[in-house]
Amino acid sequence: MGFTRIPAPGWRMPATVPHGPASHGPASHGPGRRRLRLAGYAFSAALTASLVWTAAHDWAAVSALLNRLEAIHAIFGAGLLAGLLYAGLGAVSGIATGLLALAEFAPRLALGGAMMGVLPFAQPVDAPAAGPPSGDASRIARPEMQVGFYGGKSFSPPSDVIMKAPGGTDITLKDVKWKGDSFKPSPYYGGRGIDWNSKMPALGVMVDYTHAKATAIRSQIVSQTGKRNGKEVPPVEPFTATFRKLEFTHGLNFLTLNGIYRAVGLHRRIVPYAGLGIGFAVPFAHVKVKGQPSREYLLEAQMSGSAFQVFGGLEWRVFKSDRYSAFTEYKLTYTTNDVKLRNGGTVRANILVHQFNLGGYFTPWRQGASAK
Repeated sequence: MGFTRIPAPGWRMPATVPHGPASHGPASHGPGRRRLRLAGYAFSAALTASLVWTAAHDWAAVSALLNRLEAIHAIFGAGLLAGLLYAGLGAVSGIATGLLALAEFAPRLALGGAMMGVLPFAQPVDAPAAGPPSGDASRIARPEMQVGFYGGKSFSPPSDVIMKAPGGTDITLKDVKWKGDSFKPSPYYGGRGIDWNSKMPALGVMVDYTHAKATAIRSQIVSQTGKRNGKEVPPVEPFTATFRKLEFTHGLNFLTLNGIYRAVGLHRRIVPYAGLGIGFAVPFAHVKVKGQPSREYLLEAQMSGSAFQVFGGLEWRVFKSDRYSAFTEYKLTYTTNDVKLRNGGTVRANILVHQFNLGGYFTPWRQGASAK
């Protein structure tokens, strides 16, 4: 009887499995597990499509939900958004994997795939029927998915703030200074899900949600240009001459879809990675303009702009169980925020966020792990 190994690049080699009818093919995954995955993909696709349709036709309802959840520091809001987007990622991944498998095995199916025991979702590569009973490898292409959470330190360099409002107000405050307050409630944190490609395990797709913060320092003196209520503003003035408060403290939230690359094979325990992505910003804005009545103060979440980011770090596979690992990371995100005020005006602030992250991954299953 021959024996073979299932390759697991960058991870521990799994135990040997017997090569025979019971060790590969459809039974390796089990019909129950396969049906469960297909049902999960269908449910995820329907859930994501429902969210997209609702946002397109009734954004007010989505905005109200975000504001209700953000009132308790976005913890449940973050979980909801990250969960729905991760479900969508699973649906896309499953559909893409199925299509790739069909394309790969179409010729074999045409030449008698049923006799060879080849199914698109199981993706086995059987040894030739006429070959020797030992020495032939059998590989099972399986997905690898990771769920991660992180915290750390974030800060933003000075940036311009532009306010436009009815009554002849169009003012630009130059180089407004921001505080990150990463460790004050609610602290800086984030969550992500990664789907690694089963055929190219160095490449993956990541959904990343980040809850950062940016608070304009009230005591600063700023340079400015433009008009306030139809009158030219002084070239230099206290920040509080325009704003009593300008904060994104519940937070400066952004959700991105990222491509990620990891250097598997360099080291068994240390895996470098890098990536970039694009998404949208959903800041929770707290704006009080000087001279406005209290009923016009803004305290709500808005989908107000875009987010672009690049990141790189190291995954540390130092735990006894391969299901757990830690990571350290630097991430740079550029956010555009165009917040609508209650009086019909807008406040625009494009904010760059430097982030130093420490987090952990849980890996439900990994590339090359044997199916049981």
